[in-house]
Amino acid sequence: MIIQLLLYIIGFAKQSPEEEREWMAEVQAGDKKALGKLYNRYNRILFGMIYKVLRNREESEDLLQEVFVQAWEKADQYDPTRGTVYSFIVTMTRNKAIDRTRSKAYKNSKKDDQVINDDDFSLNLSHNSPNPEENMELNERAVKVREALGSLNKKEREVLYISYFHGLSQTEISEKINIPLGTVKYRMRQGMIKLREMLVEAAI
Repeated sequence: MIIQLLLYIIGFAKQSPEEEREWMAEVQAGDKKALGKLYNRYNRILFGMIYKVLRNREESEDLLQEVFVQAWEKADQYDPTRGTVYSFIVTMTRNKAIDRTRSKAYKNSKKDDQVINDDDFSLNLSHNSPNPEENMELNERAVKVREALGSLNKKEREVLYISYFHGLSQTEISEKINIPLGTVKYRMRQGMIKLREMLVEAAI
């Protein structure tokens, strides 16, 4: 999970939510290159979420492709006033993963003959795997991320964890832990600002 958050933070530092909304607007206009940008940013995180549900690499890779096909086909359903592009795609991913587990075809074909270390599986996509040097660098960065997370207060860590590892929207987090939506937004914003500042200082 630390690796997933690390990858998200690295991407977050490079592109802002506003840029992601621009990408999605381009996708809605029929630009496949913009979809590719979203794929490059989120495929590892989404693969990890899917694998947590399906526990099968081949099924997970297949479903990941379906997610982005659906993101392309239903891009017009994204409303920037209702949440981030990340929340939109994660909700789609979570729903498709749950639907797959319920399908008879999946139950009949499920296999657990491939073992992947839970802490590293998001780095194991065959078409996008870092080389050993990159793996070492990511592991070193993960240590720094753990330290940065530890410096956040409990409330900030809680909303970030629920958002990025459970894929809940800010509204859903508000309902889940019974706090005002404005408080959720404030804690997430403050937590991300602190993480970015600490990780920039640490040369992440």
